[in-house]
Amino acid sequence: MSDDRCAPLRAHLAAKPTDRFARYALALELAKLGRPDEALAELDTLLQHHPQSGAGHYQRGLILQAAGRREAAREAWEAGLAALSGVRDPEARRSHREIELALDALEDADE
Repeated sequence: MSDDRCAPLRAHLAAKPTDRFARYALALELAKLGRPDEALAELDTLLQHHPQSGAGHYQRGLILQAAGRREAAREAWEAGLAALSGVRDPEARRSHREIELALDALEDADE
């Protein structure tokens, strides 16, 4: 994985900065490149424009957890659950469940 994969996404986002799919894809690419701070910044931008992006909240928590920031991961996932509260589409329900499972796993690891 190289920065070459980020360049087209960055170019697309320069023209369409609120494109949630491109922003999410860029965040994942940056995470794969071992650049968690940049990935988190992209997810923060994504969530500013699309606060009910369950996948964005879920990935944000995963990146924070992988960086050893367990409490921040917990907060990210709890914020995701709050943002998805009342949203009934299938994607939101799936993300809600993924976040619940991630929180459960985090709790189990704390015991």
